[in-house]
Amino acid sequence: MENDILIDFRFVAKDKPRFGELFLITGEEHPKFPPRSQTFMQLAPLGFEQLDDFFGILNDDLEAGDDVLIWLFPMLNGEEVFHNSGPFDAIRLSYSALRNAPANIALLENCFNAIKALPDVEIRFDEQKITSFDAIQKKNDEIVAHWRANNVEPGSDESLLIEEEDEDWDEDEDWDESEDWEDETDSKKN
Repeated sequence: MENDILIDFRFVAKDKPRFGELFLITGEEHPKFPPRSQTFMQLAPLGFEQLDDFFGILNDDLEAGDDVLIWLFPMLNGEEVFHNSGPFDAIRLSYSALRNAPANIALLENCFNAIKALPDVEIRFDEQKITSFDAIQKKNDEIVAHWRANNVEPGSDESLLIEEEDEDWDEDEDWDESEDWEDETDSKKN
């Protein structure tokens, strides 16, 4: 069973956010990437922090669940991008219904509603355009019910030991902030 809930927020306006704008979700401006607008600053209360190339909301309650509750990935052409200054055509929220305590779905819904309120955003979930959180809640409930039927409580220590089939992270790869970032002009040359 697929345990990850992936929600894509596509930016339909002509001017797409770059890394400097997206970084504002941390509540600060990035010293190397000044923002052109302050739109993403309204998302700062959600609690995202920069984690390597991406952003995440850390788990303050290490008694239950994974160390990152929700991931946020910048996207270009339908793919998550690394070391890229943008502009981005979308961002993706990633939430593990297996690795999170079931109550954490409320945090995902808060993120959903806050990002939905940004101007010119189209939301896609399971390859469908959506406007409400209903389909996401339903999928979360199905995943939680599946694991409970198999005597595994989502967010428990036992749930964290279950191998995810699609995880292909290279955990040994360290992020070096001095590395060059791919820019839109660089990607057009290739």
